[in-house]
Amino acid sequence: MKMHNFYSFSPISAKIAQKALCSMLYEVSTSPSPGLVSPVSKGCHNDMDYFTFLISTSSIAYYLPLFIEIGIKCEDDVLKSIREVGKQAEEEMLRETEGVNTQRGLLFLIGVLCGAAGVCIKKSLAFNRYNLSEQCSIICKDIVKNELLNIDRTKKLTNGERLYLEYKVTGIRGEVEKGLPTVINTALPSLEDALNYGLNINDALSHTLISIMSCVEDTTVINRCKMQGIYTMRNLSKKALELGGMKSKEGREFVKYMEDVFVKENISPGGAADLLAAAHFIYQLENMEE
Repeated sequence: MKMHNFYSFSPISAKIAQKALCSMLYEVSTSPSPGLVSPVSKGCHNDMDYFTFLISTSSIAYYLPLFIEIGIKCEDDVLKSIREVGKQAEEEMLRETEGVNTQRGLLFLIGVLCGAAGVCIKKSLAFNRYNLSEQCSIICKDIVKNELLNIDRTKKLTNGERLYLEYKVTGIRGEVEKGLPTVINTALPSLEDALNYGLNINDALSHTLISIMSCVEDTTVINRCKMQGIYTMRNLSKKALELGGMKSKEGREFVKYMEDVFVKENISPGGAADLLAAAHFIYQLENMEE
């Protein structure tokens, strides 16, 4: 199908895209978020701040309903079409941020999830985590084999490719091919538990971020700090959760302590942040009014 057929979109695509945009904005607005950019901190980053992310997210907004339309209309290689539109979105993002890569990984993840939502529309499937997980897995079938197992070492490698060669970590490709297990099994239950406990949305998202960091193999952290960064992130996150996370005074104080440690050790869990946005997006879709 020719790409221009994706450039008009339905009201349902616009509505879903609004939810995706909301989740992207909520993620960067969450605080405390150790090592990450927030409204009150630049985290470990000297080249970006909260407003950089607002510019970046705004530049991507136009493309979100297009990913959904791809899922609805594309009959063959959905991932290829998502990548083509995603490349345009990435170029626009880099223009607006003057070359700063704020959300390349999240753009891919949200693009795939929006595509999966589009497939659910096409197949008359409910917007629930299980259907979205399955469609993500189908869209990204064999992505690890196709893109990581046979890497062309003569070309300039992406961070994901380089880290796979060095550590055999499959990163976001492995996550989407498996149907987002970290999101389904850890992030969503943690978010729902925190909200049911009575936390406001900011604190619930912060609590969920810590839960994700306690188990994820974050390639952004590995790229900056090698595997020692992963061990530090996981161990401190597990300790925070043992203290109650954002549900207790002790847990909150420990998360604040983590912010200082992460900045000092240059730990920026960007992959965990992307999964947080994905979890909130799915949560919104499950609770979206018809």
